[in-house]
Amino acid sequence: MAKEKINKILIAGEGGQGVQVLAKILANIFVNQGFETTYIPQFGPEQRGTPSVAFLQYSRLMITFPKFDRADLILVLRKRAVKLIEGLIGPQTTIIFDSSTIPRRIINQKNSLVFGIPATKLATENYQPNVQNIIALAATASNILNINKNEICQVTKKVLQSKFIKSPELEKINKEAFDFGFHFNFENAKYSRPDYDVSRTLIIRKNKEKTAVIIPKFCKGCGICILKCPVKALSLGKTLGVYGTNTPEIDLEKCIACGNCFRFCPDCAIRVKKK
Repeated sequence: MAKEKINKILIAGEGGQGVQVLAKILANIFVNQGFETTYIPQFGPEQRGTPSVAFLQYSRLMITFPKFDRADLILVLRKRAVKLIEGLIGPQTTIIFDSSTIPRRIINQKNSLVFGIPATKLATENYQPNVQNIIALAATASNILNINKNEICQVTKKVLQSKFIKSPELEKINKEAFDFGFHFNFENAKYSRPDYDVSRTLIIRKNKEKTAVIIPKFCKGCGICILKCPVKALSLGKTLGVYGTNTPEIDLEKCIACGNCFRFCPDCAIRVKKK
């Protein structure tokens, strides 16, 4: 991106995906590089599970307003956030999207600067789901923004330092995910299948005595229901929830319909009823 203009970046996804973390990392880098920088977050009243957007600008020029009508670069990480970015796409906007959760067909068809990275798939299959944002950040820094690898690693460590202190293993996983993403070549002609999008159908299991209902689009994959089940009837399944994490599956032969899963689920994503 040219230094003599105001460069405008939009990052969009859902609360809990680390959208604002990415914006903070990039904002710190641009400040360190001597740019005038603005960053303003935008999210719903609940920070997890609702659309989350970050407006980021950097320039050698004075920036007079933190928001903008057209973006030079858009990074979108979840299908539900695509509608939020449509009005900010111009003919020269570069769009990067998570091709493992978003179908290419719903991204602006008139725009040719569209690149995919199956960040959720790569994170889930190789590391853990919550580093998909780091993989997307690293690939964007390398392929589009041309940011020095050591510089962005240092800033990332600084921004996430409090989490890394609590979990050295998390720091190790983030570093490995970052290294992988930094050397990933974006998809341009052929894109991954969006198999890691959240399932919109109910999971219903029945036997003669009980009926279990699981709602993937509500489930964050927190595992509280599994921990609270007194008979170990719940385990992680293969269906994906709202953050691309695994939803529970239930063994109705073990289940005693005690109601713990429903009572302790923070999102009312599961319940079992006796017939």
